[in-house]
Amino acid sequence: MTAEDDALSALQNSGLLGVLAWGAPAAFAATDQLYDEDQGHDQGVVGYLNFKHFKDLIDRATANGRFKLGEGLERFGGDVLERGITPDAFESMSSLATVAIVRRDYKQSPGWAIEGYRVLLQSYPFGKVNDIKWGQRSAAKKRVADQFFDDGNALFSPEDFGLETIPGIPDDDEFGGITLIAAHAFSPTTRQFELYIGQSKNPEYADDSCWQWKKLLLSSGTPTGGGGLPVAPTMPSGGASANVEDVPVRIKQTGAVEGSGMANG
Repeated sequence: MTAEDDALSALQNSGLLGVLAWGAPAAFAATDQLYDEDQGHDQGVVGYLNFKHFKDLIDRATANGRFKLGEGLERFGGDVLERGITPDAFESMSSLATVAIVRRDYKQSPGWAIEGYRVLLQSYPFGKVNDIKWGQRSAAKKRVADQFFDDGNALFSPEDFGLETIPGIPDDDEFGGITLIAAHAFSPTTRQFELYIGQSKNPEYADDSCWQWKKLLLSSGTPTGGGGLPVAPTMPSGGASANVEDVPVRIKQTGAVEGSGMANG
């Protein structure tokens, strides 16, 4: 198996891929409700809103962030979990099966981790996934793109020359695995969106890729090429519900300690 296959298999088995595929369309729908070009909203506003909505939805589905259960609590009421999202999104969230997904932030960038892998968020203009300049995004994203990558095709490995390779980010003492990027884009004017998962890369020359590998998870609108995972690329309809019944919903507990996390996605 390739590094891409290993990562996708682990993310799929943990349920984190399902959470990302569920949360992205719901996040874009929430952004679509707030976006108003006549108020001066631009790509910066779209990226910020997408990030905030997406982050909140991932935390909601994985019992992290403000949805992390306190000691002695076994569940939240449905009114807490449904508040702020559409009924469709809440209903589909209950079918997500996740295993041990915890918050592991990196340099104030929110991250969600499973054994061996962590995912950070990054927004970009729709259709420009191959034009992301990690060094211009943040110091954290540049460091993530500097990670060692072994595609298995090299004639010699660093170990053959007595060199030690360190998986993940060398200066990150909080997480020892590989950090991936969930890159998301939404255009309110055309209502097109797309979501990729992959390992970022700082290009070595002008025409070099900004990805070691990437996988299209879902898209809607003009075809972007590449095969995606079998998920429904539709945004939830209707507004977020404010009037719901207090239906008990069970959520797993987690003992992970999360970082702070400012908007950097």
